[in-house]
Amino acid sequence: MTFYEYMKQNYYDKEGRKADLANDMVSDEAEFPTHVGIKDRDGHGEIRNYLESCHACDACLEVFEECWEEYIHAGETD
Repeated sequence: MTFYEYMKQNYYDKEGRKADLANDMVSDEAEFPTHVGIKDRDGHGEIRNYLESCHACDACLEVFEECWEEYIHAGETD
């Protein structure tokens, strides 16, 4: 499962900080790196660089880091 799929499945169309990120990701689906997952060599870096290139605020980057950690741990239990 890619990070995009994880976020969409768990947080899309809900409320809260993580949902805000998921909703933004879905609304930017054409540009967001939707193909990136745990198995990509630098998946985290690719998404982080993308968010920074969009001038994401510090709070958004913090939420991304929290969600990435959750995503990694969820992948370990699959």
